[in-house]
Amino acid sequence: MQDQDQPQDKAQAAPPAARPSLGHVLISSVRNEGPFVLEFVAHHRAIGFDLICIASNDCTDGTDLVLGALDRHGVIRHLPNVVPPGQSPQHAGYAAMRRRFRLNDADWLMALDADEFLHVSVGTGRVTDLTGAVPAGTDIIMLNAQTFGSTDDPGWHPGLVTEQFQRRLPQRHKANGPVKTLTRGVHRFREIHNHSVMFYFQEPPLNIVRSDLTGFQIPRRTGLWQFLRNVPVEEIRHGIAHYNHYAVKSLASFCLRQARGRGARPMDEENTRHTSAYFERIADANIPDSSFTDRYGAALRAEIDRLLALPGVAEAQAEAERRYGALVAGLL
Repeated sequence: MQDQDQPQDKAQAAPPAARPSLGHVLISSVRNEGPFVLEFVAHHRAIGFDLICIASNDCTDGTDLVLGALDRHGVIRHLPNVVPPGQSPQHAGYAAMRRRFRLNDADWLMALDADEFLHVSVGTGRVTDLTGAVPAGTDIIMLNAQTFGSTDDPGWHPGLVTEQFQRRLPQRHKANGPVKTLTRGVHRFREIHNHSVMFYFQEPPLNIVRSDLTGFQIPRRTGLWQFLRNVPVEEIRHGIAHYNHYAVKSLASFCLRQARGRGARPMDEENTRHTSAYFERIADANIPDSSFTDRYGAALRAEIDRLLALPGVAEAQAEAERRYGALVAGLL
């Protein structure tokens, strides 16, 4: 993979025009996450993201119904994403949302999947506590995963993912090597990918801060993916923040995930990543960990209740759970 700078249009490289900042922005691209997106949205609203933008494509389980209901109440911005042949749904969705929702005006931007939940360990646990804890001039905050496994029950059951799955892998496990980032000054980068921004085309080196507040620089014309995709096991750090990754959930949910394909690859490409070996490697996580619900559980439940009280949201959630259950039954 190459990540070399290419000639850029000057208008694209210019800073955003003088418009109100969007603040802290979260984006995601999803397919068939119907029962889970409400929890994802509720948590990240509760911890202070100012704007949440979600693209969805080719959903058969009611995901788009839930997102549409939330969009109508201004809770999120939802973009139905028609993916061009041969393109990654995630990357196409991010690019479309960037244009539609003027994401270059974000103070900080983060991309997470619907099975990933930001966990901030400093202050009161809000995203502003995280960005406020790093040194001035930080360009990118890089965070490692904390990966959670399955339970002894192979079935899918409605309910909160963060409450159902509370056994994790050791911190220094290969599954925690993947990095997700928060980026300041998104207009300086050509593309947004699912782990980080790509193709930096300005002169000063980028200042990167890890979750233990140590830092380093990445010069221009360096492949950002080499630093911001995975780290060796010995460099995994969980300091002021990490993201909880519910990578497999139940066996039933994992089978549906395997069937739907990978968001970062073209839809017609065989899913060779989410195999039975992948499930077995993660599902047997055995370290009890309730720190997420201890810190966020009450606020998360309160925000979910508030969202379910909005006209049409509870009905959309119920329909998504019905459709998802039917897909599970048909698959198994």
